[in-house]
Amino acid sequence: MRTASILAALLALALPTTATAGKAHVHGVMSLNIVVDGAVLAVQLDTPQDSLVGHERRPRAGAETTAAAAALALLRDAPRWLRPDAAAGCTAGAVTVAPGKLEGAAQPGEKDSGHADVEARVEWRCQTPAALKGVDVLLFEAFTRTERINVQVAGGTGPAKQTLRKNNRRVVLAR
Repeated sequence: MRTASILAALLALALPTTATAGKAHVHGVMSLNIVVDGAVLAVQLDTPQDSLVGHERRPRAGAETTAAAAALALLRDAPRWLRPDAAAGCTAGAVTVAPGKLEGAAQPGEKDSGHADVEARVEWRCQTPAALKGVDVLLFEAFTRTERINVQVAGGTGPAKQTLRKNNRRVVLAR
């Protein structure tokens, strides 16, 4: 599968959660879409900004700006929040982050209220794909407001859904 088709698969995974009532947006609940295709592990994280920093507006100067920068820095460093099985020898590519309202200036006419979402995407290349049996998700430790992560997996033996909680952070990849 080429990168374009992997991204299409990620989008297809995301559609069921967003097509029913606009975009699913529940504070404390993240969405993680994973596509496994040969040596490629593609991951898309969608989360309400509130689950990261406790608000959905532009950060105020001081502690809020520091917290927003720290949250984005963590998301841009995929090995800090996502750990494929070491035996698979996976290496993360560049992470693309849509920062919601966590960075950048407000646009003219933009209201600083309502919902704000943050998205991160990354592709991993694995040297030994057959050894990739699971992925540990380390987001609960960094973002204590997160209560649940809804996971959809495509690839391997077919699609699967899982729910991660603070005491169960491992995504099992059906192969």
